[in-house]
Amino acid sequence: MTVQVLYKNNNNEKSLGNLVLFTDENFNINDLKKHISKEEFTYVSDLLKTSDLKKDLLFFEINSKKTIFLVSIKKDIKISDIENLGAKFHSYINYDKKNEYFINSDTINDKIKNFVGYYLHGLKLK
Repeated sequence: MTVQVLYKNNNNEKSLGNLVLFTDENFNINDLKKHISKEEFTYVSDLLKTSDLKKDLLFFEINSKKTIFLVSIKKDIKISDIENLGAKFHSYINYDKKNEYFINSDTINDKIKNFVGYYLHGLKLK
């Protein structure tokens, strides 16, 4: 599978395609309300109650055309850990038949500069 990265400054608040969002280590999604619809937020919130929150990456199939990926960012994350998150994401999408994913960098609440760059680097290395 080849990976092509396109950087877009898109002001659409709610994406229609497969979406990658970043959360804190406890998968607190309250800050994501402005990035997904109310119905999607409720659906993901309900599923999080029964999910294994010790994982780094969770995904929820909203319908046949949309999947929401939640990536957990630990408090003391290192650059190599960010690249590993990208590699784990590659493992999920490698077997998926969908070919477009929107990584919303506005959901990153972290102090590491170029977080998305490291994440995508790990994705492409895998």
